[in-house]
Amino acid sequence: MQNLYIVTGASRGLGEALVTQLLQPGNRILCISRTTNDRLRAKAENEGVLLDWVEKDLALLSEEGESESFLEKCLGAVQLNDIAKIRLINNAGVLEPIGPAHMNESGAVGQHIAINLTAPILLTSALLRITASISADKRVMQISSGAGRKPYAGWSAYCAAKAGLDHFTRCLKLEQDEIKHGARVASVAPGVIDTDMQALIRGAGEERFPSHSRFVKMHEMGELISPSDAASRLLQYLESQSFGVEPIVDIRDLK
Repeated sequence: MQNLYIVTGASRGLGEALVTQLLQPGNRILCISRTTNDRLRAKAENEGVLLDWVEKDLALLSEEGESESFLEKCLGAVQLNDIAKIRLINNAGVLEPIGPAHMNESGAVGQHIAINLTAPILLTSALLRITASISADKRVMQISSGAGRKPYAGWSAYCAAKAGLDHFTRCLKLEQDEIKHGARVASVAPGVIDTDMQALIRGAGEERFPSHSRFVKMHEMGELISPSDAASRLLQYLESQSFGVEPIVDIRDLK
């Protein structure tokens, strides 16, 4: 029996770190991102781990109205009845646009919501429909943010999308807890991670993002979490008995 892991935004940052640690015997990994990662492909081949990569702009998923057929095609070679564990990690995300809401271009806001909120809702819903009759241990982890629970000037789209993702997960838990073969679900804030997104924040400036200096200071003081450490903590929680007991979690609060 294999374990199936589906990871979005897998080509870099936290997604790359998650996939790197999942390259273990017995795992089969489906990566979904706009670009591929040749290093991960080579490592998977060397480790003898099945890794499938689908290059997809998740901002287009809702426009094309194909979330279920898209995922079915991605999973076409997988015998789901032979899978012991099914894990979906909705990690893909963007930060832009940064700035006051009245200054943000509507197209950028629409794309932001499509990637950060609509895509994880559609992929989660599609996976749960596809696997509704399967008794495998199913878990969905949404990579959220403290920004979904605390407002920041200049991050209106990001805060709104993450808050929406959190509330979607709350609703989803109520539903899945009541059905046969339901999935465990949790929306998890991973802490402040040293990725390209943080570099983007530091380059935004006070005018667009008034909390800019706080994040610059965190970087200067070495307080950012490495992608590898964040991935390790997230995967440990994903496989723990406590996963999904609470729908909203901050990884920094777990012992």
